[in-house]
Amino acid sequence: MKLFFYLLTLITTLQIFTQSDTVLIFTYSHSRPDFIELHHKTFQAFLQDKYELIVFNDAPNPNMQQQIEQTCRKLNIECIRVPQHLHKQRNDPGARHSHGIKYSLETRGFNHDGIVLLIDADMFLVKPFSALELMKEYEVVGGFQQRKNQKYTITYVAPCLTFLNMNKLPDKITISFDGGFIHGMACDLGAQMHHYFEAHPLVNKKLFTAISTYHLPKQKSELLALGYDAITSEFILRLHETKHTVEFHLKDYFIHHYGGGSNWPKYSVHLLQEKASLINEYVNNAINYHNNSAHT
Repeated sequence: MKLFFYLLTLITTLQIFTQSDTVLIFTYSHSRPDFIELHHKTFQAFLQDKYELIVFNDAPNPNMQQQIEQTCRKLNIECIRVPQHLHKQRNDPGARHSHGIKYSLETRGFNHDGIVLLIDADMFLVKPFSALELMKEYEVVGGFQQRKNQKYTITYVAPCLTFLNMNKLPDKITISFDGGFIHGMACDLGAQMHHYFEAHPLVNKKLFTAISTYHLPKQKSELLALGYDAITSEFILRLHETKHTVEFHLKDYFIHHYGGGSNWPKYSVHLLQEKASLINEYVNNAINYHNNSAHT
C-alpha cells in the first residue's frame, strides 16, 4: 500500500513538472479570414502566456478554403483542414462546429500536456490576460449553459470560449461538445459535457455567464462604476448609439461578435461591415490604452 501511494505521488509530481507552459489555441474558421488576423493581433497584444494558435479550416468551398490558407500563411499560423467527409450526415453550422471541435481534440488537443483553449472565430481577447494564471485552480473554465424541466436540470459548458487543462482532466478522451437531446430537452453545442461532469463530479470547474451589452447602462458614469475602463465604456456607448450588440465573456476580457462567423442571424453586408469596423476600432484603442497604461 505504501508503494502504491509513493508511485501515485511520483506520477502526480512528474505530471506537474512535465506540464507544458504553452497554451494551445484552437479556432474554427468557416469564413471571414479577417477574423484570423484579429485573433493574431489580439493574442499577440494581450495574451501573457506562450501560445500556439491553430486554425482549423472548415471553409465550405475551395475559394474560401484558399483565402483562409493564404491568411494563415501570411501570419505564419498553422492551418489544418477539417476533413469535409465529417459533415456527410449533417452540414448545418452547429454540426460543422461540433465536428471541427471533435476533430481538433482527437488529433491535437487530447495529446497536449497543458491548457487547450477552444475559441469561436468571432471571439476576441481585449485585455491583458493569462490563461495559465486562470487555470491554476480549475480543470475546466467555460460559458455557463443550463436547461431545466420539471424533473431535471442539465448544466453544461458552451464551447465558444472554453479552457481545458488536459494535464489534469480525468478520462479526457470521453470529453464531447456535441449537442443533442438530454432527458427530452433540446440542447445546443456543449450539451454532452453534462454527462462528463456527471461522471466526474470532482472536476473543478468555473462556468461564467456572458454579458450582453444590450443590458448594460447607457451612461458612461454608470459603466465606469461597474468596473469597465474608459475605452470599453466608450465602446459600449457606441454600440448603444448604432444599435449593435456584442457579448462580454469572462467579465470583460473577451468580446464575442455574436453571429459574425457563420452569420446565422442573416445580418446584411452593411451591418456586418459596420459592426466589424466598431470592433476593430475598439481593439486598436484597447491596445493603445493598455500599452500606455503599462508605461505610466
